[in-house]
Amino acid sequence: MRPLEILLCCLTVISVLSLFFKKKHSLIYRRILCIVLAVTLVAHLLLEGAHWQLGPLYLAILALIWSALKPLAVERIHWLGLLCGSFLCLTGILSYLLPMFRFPTPSGSYAVGTRILYMVDPSRGPMGDDTRPGQRELMVQIWYPAKPEGSKLAVYRKYAETTLISSYQAVLKTNSYLNAANNYGGAPYPLLIFNHAWTGQRTQDTFLMQELASHGFVVVSMDHTYYSGKVAFPDGRIIDSSLAPDLGNLKNSTVEQEFALGAKYTTIEARDDIFVLDQLQRMDQDTASPWHGMFDLTRVGAFGHSIGGSAAVEAAYLDPRIKVALNMDGWQFGDVLTHGLSKPLMLMYEKGTEIEPSSAELGKSPQAVQRYWQLSVKDDDEVEAGLRRFGGYRLFIDGTSHWNFSDRALYSPLRSWTEAGKIEPRRACEIISRYTLAFFSQTLNGTQEPLLTKTAHTFPEVQFELWNAQDTGPASHQ
Repeated sequence: MRPLEILLCCLTVISVLSLFFKKKHSLIYRRILCIVLAVTLVAHLLLEGAHWQLGPLYLAILALIWSALKPLAVERIHWLGLLCGSFLCLTGILSYLLPMFRFPTPSGSYAVGTRILYMVDPSRGPMGDDTRPGQRELMVQIWYPAKPEGSKLAVYRKYAETTLISSYQAVLKTNSYLNAANNYGGAPYPLLIFNHAWTGQRTQDTFLMQELASHGFVVVSMDHTYYSGKVAFPDGRIIDSSLAPDLGNLKNSTVEQEFALGAKYTTIEARDDIFVLDQLQRMDQDTASPWHGMFDLTRVGAFGHSIGGSAAVEAAYLDPRIKVALNMDGWQFGDVLTHGLSKPLMLMYEKGTEIEPSSAELGKSPQAVQRYWQLSVKDDDEVEAGLRRFGGYRLFIDGTSHWNFSDRALYSPLRSWTEAGKIEPRRACEIISRYTLAFFSQTLNGTQEPLLTKTAHTFPEVQFELWNAQDTGPASHQ
């Protein structure tokens, strides 16, 4: 809980307890407490913002203020105290289940700014292909080294881009300053393009965006419209993923059909990356743009989660400006799966939550499960063929699940809700951040990163593989 929320809870507890004490002038004391409560509540609403988990607490405060204004019989006061105490307990439960969590503090020397941009690609249809008339619209968010003087911390998401349950994220503060001035002290900075998971959102890896920006990278993420969560456009329109196919569900598709479907949407998202990179290049070259001279377009990388990781590698395959790529726990689709990537490549995978069944077990499994593992094995074989040919890095993080490669693991301590693995969520964030930073620092900035050597043993949870081009297998450590 945030500071004023904690203070509100403490004052409410004191006010509830005061209902059960019979002392001279107790009504006066209660009224004084309620005035302090009311002032604190207003400060909380203005400075921190209301959210639904505190709904029972708000009701308790209003009931206490009402009881102080209108004296009640002793019996009713006691019942009111029990009711308000129940509201406090409910608030505690809700705040535990879905807390106002804090992002890991960025470890770099730069303060982080963030801005949201609206971009339109007139050369493609709304869904990234030519199946519908119109143009493709994208909401793009940038995290960058900033001078935060006079700027406020940005909230995690826009209210219009949340659901009823996630609406609290519209008042949840990040470690980034909204629309802060650019810090040109280290410019031009290397540029990284991020892709979210299927039906994810551009903000889904804020912990990682902020960490990279604090170390002198500009990180750009976009909502892949129609294939992301809710997207709010400047004119008030909201588009969700209701038209997106159920990618990865092999109940009604064959392995070959799923590879074709994955390739289609990987290519669409990779073209989104290339379009956004075109726009950023224009802004960097435009002397009237606030981004003029901010990006080093000779040092560009792409990364992403799930199918977003596939899109990042495909974009690097298609565009010579993108020098390196990182895929976080995603199958690989598209042309690059067949041909491999002749550029620095890192692959991160979960370990411990998804175990391949034996042949006997697989034979007894439903057809969709059999197809899933057939696809997974075939994808792994193709990826390894590319690693043997061109080299690269691959690591497995013990105790992680698919969603540990996003902010989602931070949302709740209940892993059954977040679908996180057994690893402590912040530990997973640290490992993912350290390897991502080391990879982009070494490949784009030319630094030597001990973490990327086969002799490093910094994280016992990591099985790390270093593949050299034309090798038959990886050198690894655990």
